[in-house]
Amino acid sequence: MSTTTTTTRSGSLAGSSAADDVSAHDVTLPRVIRSEWIKLRSIRSTIVTLGLTAAAVIAFGVLVSMLSNGSPIAADGEGIYDPAGNSLFGAILAQVVLGAVGALVITSEYSTGLIRTTLTAVPRRLPVLWAKMIVVAAASFATMVTSLLVAFFVGQAVYSGGGPSASLSDPGVLRAVLAAALFPTTIAVMGVGFGALMRHTAAAIGILVAVLFVMPTLFDTLGGVWDDASKYLPSEAGQAMITVVKDSGDMSPATGLLVLLGWIGTLLAAGMIALKRRDA
Repeated sequence: MSTTTTTTRSGSLAGSSAADDVSAHDVTLPRVIRSEWIKLRSIRSTIVTLGLTAAAVIAFGVLVSMLSNGSPIAADGEGIYDPAGNSLFGAILAQVVLGAVGALVITSEYSTGLIRTTLTAVPRRLPVLWAKMIVVAAASFATMVTSLLVAFFVGQAVYSGGGPSASLSDPGVLRAVLAAALFPTTIAVMGVGFGALMRHTAAAIGILVAVLFVMPTLFDTLGGVWDDASKYLPSEAGQAMITVVKDSGDMSPATGLLVLLGWIGTLLAAGMIALKRRDA
């Protein structure tokens, strides 16, 4: 009886240990995120690109502040004095670079064949896309917040010697700084979505650039209803989020954020379908 009890307990302990071992190796989203983070930071070119992006954001923000010091910047033919928005100008340029980084995070795996190994390790596939978006968003947002704060403070120091400067405590300024960091971050996430759909670097980046720059120009040229529709393009929505001093007819920052979230949601859904249905 004693032997049986001992055997049963031993078997139970062995079974429990085996179950723990299996559980320890389950594929969970946090583990996939950690894996994608290791991939991202292991690629030197990505780190260098993020560093150069931060430097460009600071440089252009300070440069625009210097050029506009003491005088309004013309917008749509009217003078608008927006010292905070001018210091955050670099965010407009960063959207392209971060969007390309987002696309490369996934298209580079397709070009090298690494995607097959990734999807073998994560059979459900969808956590791979979620993890890539989360990692790209975190890296992009951290880069932008840091560089924009530097650009803002240096830019306002430039303004203090000429025209009126802005402070983070002024109405709408802190919101604009955070929005300026969030806007290129959403474009980076959109880059991941386009990469998942196209699976080719040039195609993904080409479509992203067309959406950001070609479509707004085309819609403005066509005029009429197309001119109204251009307000719901990512670049226009992002500009609405960043600008502190606005005209009465401009889109609100909240609406701009909803427009960008709509773009991300659409691309995420399309990317999920493509990742699940198409072979690696």
